Amino acid sequence: MPETNGTVDGIDRSFVERLAEPFRHVRSYCRVTVEGLENVPAGKAVVVANHTGWTGLDHANLFLTLYDDLGRVLRTAVHPTFFRVPLVRELAPRLGFFEVSVKRSMDILDEGGLILFFPEAEEGNFKSIFKRYELQAFKPGFARVALAANAPVVPVVILGGEEANPSLGTLPTKDRVGIDLPIPVNVVPFPVKWRIKFMKPVHPDSYLEGDVVDLDVAARMAEDLRAQMQAELYRQLEKRGNPFL
Repeated sequence: MPETNGTVDGIDRSFVERLAEPFRHVRSYCRVTVEGLENVPAGKAVVVANHTGWTGLDHANLFLTLYDDLGRVLRTAVHPTFFRVPLVRELAPRLGFFEVSVKRSMDILDEGGLILFFPEAEEGNFKSIFKRYELQAFKPGFARVALAANAPVVPVVILGGEEANPSLGTLPTKDRVGIDLPIPVNVVPFPVKWRIKFMKPVHPDSYLEGDVVDLDVAARMAEDLRAQMQAELYRQLEKRGNPFL
């Protein structure tokens, strides 16, 4: 069972547990099927997942899977805009969210933590239904962190959000609020079946030919993992079949 008392490394586990309880009902509603949980290392690792749906249920279902089944609390690298809202800025660190930063990421990995990156950023969870399960370009920041920390990368593919909370596209609001905002089809999620597949860890040293970590290596690693995850998404879509039945 996960530890539920005290504040560790900025995370308030009592607060996490209070929020986890209602979200367990949401996760049950999502009918989540999980594969490959044994692929998550016991120590430090960079978790890389695709975005699916605009509501954040992809994060919630992944967070709860690791929290309930392994007792691990994900630290999640997020866009700086996330912290502009005062209440969010106060509560987010207690749940493991931090403003994306190579230094902060390295500190967490040095402590044996798990860091989650959504390398598609908002282009992933706000993409339109006409690009359903088409992974957008991966930003290579996660790869630079993994290479510098020599931390294994665990690719994770998530199915469900594109049908549960689809978007028609985005509104051009980046100049005003920092990101473009989605055009949602619905608010209450449709009752579809979700799947989470943890793929085998990828060790960054397989991409290194010397001791220097440069942007070309990180970009190649990011694109390679994007291609592998895209192929796995197609396999998981076939396994799931009808998303509602």
